[in-house]
This record gives sequence, structure tokens and C-alpha cells, in this order.
Amino acid sequence: MTFAAVAEYIDEWVESGTVHGASIAIYHKGEMVARHHIGEAQPGQPVNDDTLFGLASLSKPITAATFMTVVDEGLVTLDTPVVDMLPEFGAEVDPLTANTMLETRRDEITFRMLLAHTSGLPESPGGYDPSTLPSRDEQIDAMLQVPLDSLPGEVLRYSNLGPGIAARAAEELTGTDFLTLTRERVLQPMGLNNIVLDPTAAKTARIATLQDPANPGTAWETYNSAWWRTCAVPWGGYYGSTRDMLRFGASFLPGEASVLSDASCREMISDQVGGVSGGVNSMYAWWDPGYWGVGWEVKGTKTRHWTGNKTSAQTYVHWGFAGTLAWFDPTRALGVAVFANRSVMNGWMFRPQRWATLSDALCDVADGLA
Repeated sequence: MTFAAVAEYIDEWVESGTVHGASIAIYHKGEMVARHHIGEAQPGQPVNDDTLFGLASLSKPITAATFMTVVDEGLVTLDTPVVDMLPEFGAEVDPLTANTMLETRRDEITFRMLLAHTSGLPESPGGYDPSTLPSRDEQIDAMLQVPLDSLPGEVLRYSNLGPGIAARAAEELTGTDFLTLTRERVLQPMGLNNIVLDPTAAKTARIATLQDPANPGTAWETYNSAWWRTCAVPWGGYYGSTRDMLRFGASFLPGEASVLSDASCREMISDQVGGVSGGVNSMYAWWDPGYWGVGWEVKGTKTRHWTGNKTSAQTYVHWGFAGTLAWFDPTRALGVAVFANRSVMNGWMFRPQRWATLSDALCDVADGLA
């Protein structure tokens, strides 16, 4: 078995009619060792190196990296209370929907908690009606006033709100729009031209059309609508190719060049939640203990995991609702970005275990070359 042969696993995904198109890029010991594309990005347009898939929650590590450049600049620390930078955080929480006991502890929430999902905030934003097509700023304004679901630091509760609120703080601290910060501090220095935050009409032809989006047929359809693409939400709204996502993720491996300090890289890919239990409610995933870094998920001792059975405990990973997965195993200097243009709504990547089977096969090849 070779890396190129494992890359061809995605052929079955398309040939079986499970997804319309898919792309994969594989990293090993300092280089991209295989990449492969199959199927259609849009009707009549094949997937290729430049196809932009909806990254969905794979946007979160990119957002976290941008925030960490602000940390490296010395403007804030991960342990700074959020209210110190954003006094409006929770200032107008609706007392009729909030748990008063929880809200008295809101001042304890730090940026580390926001980005490692232990803030106590719920998974879904809420607080606004998507049918009104709210702007990114309007969505974050609403996030700032969402009541807590648990005590800060008590549980790992995956949340889309944390990255949005952290992005607002980075804007306040630097006086610069967050998308501009991300381009200037992360994407441009790394030459990641195929990670796109708010695709213009010129790039629309390169975007993979997502099967099974949420809110289909509406002006607020996820990933496919003009509104969604314009919002470029920091928690799930970016687009990118497997090749560039692989390069971004590999930059956290030892010996690779990074836009971040060594300390910030370590924070992003090592556990920050301190042994509490928790998980991702929308995926019915719960672990005891849970593990998460700043932006990246950390595998730790989790079983029945999307990265399979053979990736190491040090593996850092993220997946996205739009059918995207990227993981990197520092013990093997091995990584993969594998995207398909179908949402995870029907569980196609778990029945059968497509992501896990591919991941285990990659580990076998790497181990055979050791």
C-alpha cells in the first residue's frame, strides 16, 4: 500500500453516489506526498487543485491562529477575562432566559475558555433570525448576549460562539477588521491563496456546491447562498482547497515554519481543558475526559474517533459540517486534508466508517515507511 493508493479511497465515495465530488492531500515528513481529486465540484465542473470547499468549522483553527498573533503581539493573553476586553459581553443578557447563578460567574470566562470550548456557552449562536440575513457583526452582537448553559471551566461544550467573540475582541484590540487581520497575519505570509474568506463573484465558479445544506432553497442556505458567503463568519464561513488547508495544518508540526511563536503553536495543539468531560452535542459525541486545544481538537484518549483507531493521542484535528476533515499526527509527521461537497447531516462519513478507515490506512503506510 502507498499514500497514492490510500488517496484513491475517495473514489468509492463518488462512485457509490455518496458524494458528488471529493479531494484529498496528504503530508508526510515535510512534503506533500499525494493529492487526488474526483467527481464534480459543480454540475459539469470537475474537482481540481483550485476547488474551494466550504471549510465549515475547519475555519476555527484559522480564526484561532489569527487571535494568537494578537497574543504574540502582547495585546492580550489567553487567560485575560473576556469582559476586560469586551465590557459588553453579557451586559444585556435577558434575565428571563438566563440562569442567574451561572451568569454571576461570567466574569471568569477567559479567551482560553472561548477557544477551547469550556466557556459554558451553548453550541448554536441563537439570538437572531437568519431569515433577516444578519451581517457578521450583527450575529456577533447577538452572541455577546447569549446566556450560559454551564459554569465556566466545568465542561467541554463545543460552541460556535467562542471564535466569533474572540474575533470581535481581536478587532477591538487592533483596530482592524478581523478578515483583514486574518489575511495580513496568517494567509498572506503563508502564501495560502486558496483559503478564501469572502469569495467574490470571480471565485464563485471555483466553489464546490454543497449537497444537503441547512435551510435549502432559502436566501440563507448554508455555504451555497450569497448571504452565507458574504458573511464569512469566523466560526465556520471560510472556503479553501485541500492543498492549502494541509499546508496550514502542517505549520504546527515541529520543524515547520509558522507565523506564530512556538509557545502559541503549542497552546493550539495541546490540551487546554484540564481533564473535564464533554464533547460535541450535535454529533452525539461525549468523552470523559475530553481534550481540546486552542482552536484545534486534540485526540487524546478518545475512542471511536473520526481520525480512526491508529492516530496517536497527540493528533490534532478538526472537521466541518460541510464534509471536511483535516488531522495531523506529530508522532508520525503525518497529516491529511480530505474534503467532500456533502454535509455531514446524514452521517455518510460514519456509515460506513469512511473517515476512520482512510485515517487508519494512512497510519499503516507511514508506519511501514518508518
